[in-house]
Amino acid sequence: MMRWLRWTVFTLVLAAVIHYVTIASAPSIIMSRVLTVIEKTSKNSINFSERPSAASRTIVRPSPDLLYSTCLYDVSRAPMKIVTGAPTDTYWSVAFYADNTDNFFVLNDKQANQKPATILLIGQGQTLPPQEAGVIVVSAPTSKGLVLFRTLINSDARLAEIDQQRRGATCDTVR
Repeated sequence: MMRWLRWTVFTLVLAAVIHYVTIASAPSIIMSRVLTVIEKTSKNSINFSERPSAASRTIVRPSPDLLYSTCLYDVSRAPMKIVTGAPTDTYWSVAFYADNTDNFFVLNDKQANQKPATILLIGQGQTLPPQEAGVIVVSAPTSKGLVLFRTLINSDARLAEIDQQRRGATCDTVR
């Protein structure tokens, strides 16, 4: 009986440890893979993806009703300046993700009053001189991560127009 109890306790403790390690490390492993794929096309610059298809997998579970743009950020040495595109009469958003998949800032078309927004992304311990009115300063919790732009295609007839407007977005290192 005692032997059975020891094996049961050992098995439960081992399962708890494996569960904790998996839950603690999975977000970083997932984001590391995503950042590695995206880094090839958009490190500190923006990559405008084509409309997703059934084969698209750079973005997890992409919607064919959205156009995606990505920017891998690295604020370890200098801040970044992100300017959103501002497609008219449709939803758009820009979301910032830390290297552990935590979403730490989002801005959408309604919050930006359907106008382009300028966002300065700074790393931990970095400071900026005072900025002009309307510039949003965001502190990144990690030195590397992902900026994800989403734009709704609310009408296939407007696809070219919406795509052109979203391409007004930029993602550059502040020099």
